Amino acid sequence: MQADKRKGDKPVAERRHTVSPRLIKRYCQLLLTFLGSLLLAALLHIAAPGVALAEPSKSVEITGEGVTNPVTLTLEQLQAMEQYQHVYSVINTWPTKKWYVAEGVKLRTLFDLAGLKEDAALVNFLSNDGFEVALTVQELLSDKRYYFPYLMDHHPTDGSIPGSPADAEEVEPILALVSAEDNNDPAAMNDRDSLLLVLGQRVVTEQTNPLFLKYVNRIEVLTAPPPKWENPKADTDEGEVPAGALIRLSTKRNDMDKIYYTTDGSTPTLNSPVFNASASRWWPLRDDLDRVNKPIEINEDTIIKAITIGPGKLNSDVVTFTYKADFTGRAAERAKLPGGPPTGVTLDQNAVNLKIGSTYELSATVGPSNAVDKSVLWSSSDTSVATVDNTGLVTVVGPGTAVITVKTVVGGLTASCVVNGPNQEQAGNGQIVALEEEPEAQEEQAGPVEQAPAETDMAAAEPKSADEIQEEPVEPKEPDEPEKPVENGQYLAEKEALAAASTTPEVSAAPPDSQPVQVYEMSVDAGPAQLQLEHNDMDIYTAGVFAFLFLFGASRRYLEYAREVEM
Repeated sequence: MQADKRKGDKPVAERRHTVSPRLIKRYCQLLLTFLGSLLLAALLHIAAPGVALAEPSKSVEITGEGVTNPVTLTLEQLQAMEQYQHVYSVINTWPTKKWYVAEGVKLRTLFDLAGLKEDAALVNFLSNDGFEVALTVQELLSDKRYYFPYLMDHHPTDGSIPGSPADAEEVEPILALVSAEDNNDPAAMNDRDSLLLVLGQRVVTEQTNPLFLKYVNRIEVLTAPPPKWENPKADTDEGEVPAGALIRLSTKRNDMDKIYYTTDGSTPTLNSPVFNASASRWWPLRDDLDRVNKPIEINEDTIIKAITIGPGKLNSDVVTFTYKADFTGRAAERAKLPGGPPTGVTLDQNAVNLKIGSTYELSATVGPSNAVDKSVLWSSSDTSVATVDNTGLVTVVGPGTAVITVKTVVGGLTASCVVNGPNQEQAGNGQIVALEEEPEAQEEQAGPVEQAPAETDMAAAEPKSADEIQEEPVEPKEPDEPEKPVENGQYLAEKEALAAASTTPEVSAAPPDSQPVQVYEMSVDAGPAQLQLEHNDMDIYTAGVFAFLFLFGASRRYLEYAREVEM
């Protein structure tokens, strides 16, 4: 037995170098954790969309058909120019009041260097992270803009409560090299957001913060006529309504497309009250929405006049809604009756001229407002030219002309719009040609997406303060934004010459015995498709399977090794 015992004993030197199984087990666990973390990081990288990390711009290019001398200026050249510094009063779309202090080069100086043409009409500012802000030359350079030192009067943060316009100081739009948000002290300025578009307010209630585009590296000046904003709509049909009825106005996006209105019969302007002061992106976060976007109460015969005003587009038409207050109860009783079938359907645009790869979301309105079934079907006369989904999103996929038709499920009423019609001067050039009364523009102003800054007395209701995030227009065309952008951003597509538009006959999806087809020719601007790296969904599944097999195999090998060590 002693011989057997001695035979089983290990030499002293061998025992000294034997590794503890517990140590090996711990080492393997750490190794698996490390490898698993690497695989998880790789999986997230594959699954995430391609997003460029933005950094301050080092130069800016000024180009486009609206300038005679395209020029590229480096940061050093901009620093050598005369610098303009001022404090700017600002409101965002929550809305929250704030200050900005900025220093940079006047845009007028830059446009003088580039040779701004007399027929220049639209200016697109693009950032190095893919966002865009559009402004008309009129609102950027012709309209006077101000710093309102008493912006914070009446309420220090709530932008829905107007400050005082007293002692306003005219300010210049600039491309800022240094700036500071929520601050009026020049000592706080830094270059974190440069090159930054900064401009003043035309009135003390104007929301300009979403226009403060960061990392500007390209400015395009166009001569095409700007598109027109969509007309405001009311949620209640005109006519007799119960006394005390609440009327809510809206636009297509309820973002930077602000509704200015009057109830005294006068024509609304920028100085009129704003109905949709809080943008729709914030509505789910607000429990006081009716305080900010206050409905119009009808307690007497009332005429509401409204207009949509916003950046980068022409003002909409002034629309009128007439209501008669009923104190007898008849209107309330009628409101309880079930609605009938649809009596009509209309589209928000009457012709659209788009580049290949561009998209535009049509909006259909089915009347009356209490129709029992407002469901609609969308169709395209030529899906090799343009496709449309069940929400009205039109995508141009090839040259030629197509007719997009919307049809009510009940009654088969139809309305149509022409995509890249043969009567356009240049098919698929992305320009707007106003044809009738409703040449509406791309829904969302593309631009930086903003986060709602927290207010001192509304911290529980509002999200944390932040920069206007360069996201997604805002339609975008950008900002919008596009927002789509989202909340919101519109991205530029490469300019490409398209083949001549072919002629396509009008198509109606309505049955022969239905009401006559309403065919509209319409022209609008469009949002080129977002240019970003697309990842195949199969990559995600492949990576997931690979990670599972690797960890499963490694675990099995580890368990086998652990059993061998214990033996």
